[in-house]
Amino acid sequence: MSQTDVVIIGGGISGLSALHFLRQLKPQLSVRLFEADNRLGGTIGTDQVDGYSFDWGPNGFLDREPLTLRLADELGLSDQLERAGANVSNRFILRKGRLRKVPMSPPAFLFSDVLSITGRLRVLMEPFASGPPEDVDESIYDFTRRRIGHQAADYLVQPMVSGIYGGLAERLSLKSCFPIMHEMESKYGSLFRAMIAKAREAKATGRKAGGPGGAGGWLTSFKGGLYRIVERCEQVYAEFITMGTSVHAIAANGEGYRVKLDDGESISAGQVILAVPSYRAADIVAGLSEPLAESLASIQYAPISVVCEGYLRSKVRRNLDGFGFLSPPKEGRRILGSIWTSSIFENRAPNGYVQFRTMIGGNGDHDSMKLSDEELIGCVRADLNSIIGLDGPSDKVRVYRWRHGIPQFKVGHSGIMSAIEEHLRTLGNIHITGNAYYGIGLNDCVKQSYRVVDRLRQ
Repeated sequence: MSQTDVVIIGGGISGLSALHFLRQLKPQLSVRLFEADNRLGGTIGTDQVDGYSFDWGPNGFLDREPLTLRLADELGLSDQLERAGANVSNRFILRKGRLRKVPMSPPAFLFSDVLSITGRLRVLMEPFASGPPEDVDESIYDFTRRRIGHQAADYLVQPMVSGIYGGLAERLSLKSCFPIMHEMESKYGSLFRAMIAKAREAKATGRKAGGPGGAGGWLTSFKGGLYRIVERCEQVYAEFITMGTSVHAIAANGEGYRVKLDDGESISAGQVILAVPSYRAADIVAGLSEPLAESLASIQYAPISVVCEGYLRSKVRRNLDGFGFLSPPKEGRRILGSIWTSSIFENRAPNGYVQFRTMIGGNGDHDSMKLSDEELIGCVRADLNSIIGLDGPSDKVRVYRWRHGIPQFKVGHSGIMSAIEEHLRTLGNIHITGNAYYGIGLNDCVKQSYRVVDRLRQ
């Protein structure tokens, strides 16, 4: 049985960033990373197809997280960063079959047609809304309906939640999904008062204020697609990475652990970092701690399919002058929304062509996984045709399916995390990182991996 200081299980961005920070902060430690698949990156991937750059899953990150920018810099990718164009600020919501621009300022909101006059007036009454219920993990929908009314909850918040989490606002926890928003109400009693206070603080300190969803930031990727960061990690750390080999169990081994591989090999490790989806982590630790496995397995996922299409620009009747649009469930569409990738990043489609990334599925549509590729494409084209106008078939199309696409931070998620952390403290020397715990974005994964490594080295 071979021996190493640290074993990392999982080669997505969480495992790769943990490997990077370990090599940077504690290079004297021996480390091995195991990835069950024959490629790295998890849901991050980019296909280059005849001039198109199709991202499999996430297509960028907000440049507000210093650790992600540090990771890119230390990997030698700073000159490959690509910020989205100005069109990213033009976002649309589908209401009554028409795309309506999302207001990005208070004056714009007053004259916006996203909500009716009654709906807008109800939002303006937010400072006088009732306070939160005591000792209740409130859902996002209940919170927003209480503070800004049901119309804003249905047409502003629910589509945002489905666009980010692929989830239903009435099932997801406010304090787990949007902790800043929860904190703003707790501290200031009103979102409006909180934003005014934060704006004053930002002006005094010279920082950007951000909003209820969190600190500000600009959508950023890498030239050629997000997979560039995964490719670079593989180039730099190939000697520490084993692909095509999965870990099926962990057993106690003195003060450390015995990591059992599917090929029959076992490795003795002082520390283990679980950087796999929570349901896989549950399987791996089942023989070590049944309570930990049960807590990990209780985190659910929403299925998501991403349909990437390329079109001749002259075949699209609408001006693609923005980031894209979201479709509220009340509109009765199958798609969750569509991102106009070639309008926000350069060189994502050949000259004279455009690219769409359309999402279908989510926690309210598990049956979408039963559709064939042809049926998924048909649903997407039918909805897009009625919304933006398409003349004829696409030039290129790729379908990416994720049965376990996006973790769902449901009401009660903070209790699950408290139990998981307590079980980990009892075990000692086992750590978790990934998008199923404290945040689903790339920034969240990088930040949590850094925290794990920082804790480990101490």
